Amino acid sequence: MARSIEQVGQDLHHLQTASSNLGTELTAAYQSYFAALAPTLKQQSIQSCYYLCTNCYPDAFLKLNYNQRSQLLKTLQRVISNAIANLVVQIDSSARVDNDDEPTGELTSIPIMPIDWFATPTSLSTWQQNLESEIAHSLKEISYKVNLLLQQARIMPATIPKPILEASAQADRQGESNVNIPNLLSILIEQEPDEQEFEDSTSDRAIVSNGTDRSVSIALDAEGDDFPQIVQIHSVYLRLTEVEFSEVNVLSLRKNIDRIVDKVKMLRREYLQKQQELKIAEAESAWRNSWFES
Repeated sequence: MARSIEQVGQDLHHLQTASSNLGTELTAAYQSYFAALAPTLKQQSIQSCYYLCTNCYPDAFLKLNYNQRSQLLKTLQRVISNAIANLVVQIDSSARVDNDDEPTGELTSIPIMPIDWFATPTSLSTWQQNLESEIAHSLKEISYKVNLLLQQARIMPATIPKPILEASAQADRQGESNVNIPNLLSILIEQEPDEQEFEDSTSDRAIVSNGTDRSVSIALDAEGDDFPQIVQIHSVYLRLTEVEFSEVNVLSLRKNIDRIVDKVKMLRREYLQKQQELKIAEAESAWRNSWFES
C-alpha cells in the first residue's frame, strides 16, 4: 500500500534535520583539516622548490650570487605564505574579508555556512563538491605562482607559458609524467627542429608548439640538428593527495572528512528516493481527486 503524502513528508523532514547536523559536522571537520593543511602545504611547497633548484636546475641556481639567492628564497617564502592565506575558503558566500588585515598563512578562520546550504542533502553535497573544487584550484594557482617566480629568477626556463605547464599537468594526470618526487612535474617531450624558436643570446631555451594541446617543449642549443629533440620540463605541481600523505595528521583529518561525505552521499540517495516517492504519492492523490465514475 502506497504511503500517504504526510508520511513521506515526515520522512523528508527527518532527512533534512539529519542533513543540517551533517553540515555542521562537516564544517567542523574542514576547519580542523585546513588548520593542519596550511603548515604542511607550506613545507611541501618549499621542499619542491628546493629540489627544483638543487637537482633539476642546479646550474641556473648556482649562477645567482648570494644576495640574489637570499632574495629569491625570501620571496618564495612570502609568495607561498600569501598564496596559502588566500586558500581560506569562504564557506559563507556573503562573508566579507577585511582588506586591511595582513595574511597570516593560517586556514582556521572559516565563516559558518548559511543554514540553507545545509537544508537538504542535495545542497549539502553540492557545497562539499564546490569546496573540494576550490581547494584543487587553489593548489593549482599556488603552483603557478611559484613556477612564475622561478621563471623570473631564471631558474626555470623563462619562456614556459602557463598553458604549457597546464598541458604538462594534464599529461601527469594521464600517467605520462616520469617524475618520482612528490609535488614535482617532469615530462619528456619530442620536438621537431623546424619548429624551434630561440631566445636572444641570454638563454638557449625557448618554447615551441607542434599543433597539439601539450606537445610543447624547450629548445636546446642544437639549432643545426635535423633530428627531433627530446627535452624535459620540470616544474612545481602540488598534488593534494601527496601533500596529505606527507603528514599523518592531515591524512587522518582527510579520512574523517571522507567518512562524513560517505554519510552525506547515503543521505542524498535516500532523500532523492523519498522525493520521488512524494511525487508518486502526490500524483496518486491528484488522480483520485480528479476521478469521477461516469
